Amino acid sequence: MELPFLALLAALNAAICQTATDLGTKAATRTADDRAILVAQWGLSALLLIFVTIGFYPDLFLATATVWPTLVRPGFWPLLFWDSVINIIAYLLYIRAFRLADASLVAPLVLLTPVLMLVTSPIMLGEQTPPLGVVGVLFTVLGIGLLDVGEANPASGRRRLNFMIFVRDPGARAMIVTAALWSIGANIDKRGVQASTPLIWIASVTSCIAFFAFIYWLAGPRRPVTVHALRYAFFAGASMSVGNTAQVWALSILLAPYVIAIKRLSALFTVLMSGRLLQEETGGRLLGAAVMLIGAVLIALARG
Repeated sequence: MELPFLALLAALNAAICQTATDLGTKAATRTADDRAILVAQWGLSALLLIFVTIGFYPDLFLATATVWPTLVRPGFWPLLFWDSVINIIAYLLYIRAFRLADASLVAPLVLLTPVLMLVTSPIMLGEQTPPLGVVGVLFTVLGIGLLDVGEANPASGRRRLNFMIFVRDPGARAMIVTAALWSIGANIDKRGVQASTPLIWIASVTSCIAFFAFIYWLAGPRRPVTVHALRYAFFAGASMSVGNTAQVWALSILLAPYVIAIKRLSALFTVLMSGRLLQEETGGRLLGAAVMLIGAVLIALARG
């Protein structure tokens, strides 16, 4: 089996793992509080990624003082700090979004991140907006309106594009802010990978998020929680680490826009599976997610 084909399968695996993370997070909100979910997800994910890093860089843990300077470059630590802070806030809002709204409604809103990056990337990285990216924005905006089209104007029975749900629904608002924060964090990630290696960066960010999440959990009031209550959070964390590892490997073989475009399929998978596993309404939302996915793919290809 050829290596590029295996990389495509790895990218698809990353999409499936993201869907598992979404569904696991939604299920976890029914059995545990947000701070405990955050610690469980990121703690397990960090632990698994540390083991993966040991496998790729065994000398790093045998001779840290000698090997570490060869893996990172100037600017690594400030980038790591700010990316961790942004992601802590983003993931708290991400968990809150799943607690307050259907997974089939909020998961596709992650596809707003590449749209917002057309604003943040020129500012942070000096990248310009390509014409194809503008077309992608139009598809994404259209898809947002379609996410709630089935619930518009119930009195008249007529369906039309509906954007008001994202003003009224607190879960949708939380996910939109999450997407905005990720549009900033993604640019920091790009610079962070340039200042280290993909695996070192992801493992470092995940470990820092886990550390800050643990401090945040210790700092506030803690309700008793059991491992059984956090089982879905642990599942989401394990899925996250497997997906991130698969994505890093795929990025080493394929062009980044192709990998990201394939991973965006997770929005469709989440809408489909939330209908089957969580008994959510998914009819109009599936169409909206599909249109948003087209927009995200166009933006990803334009940025390539």
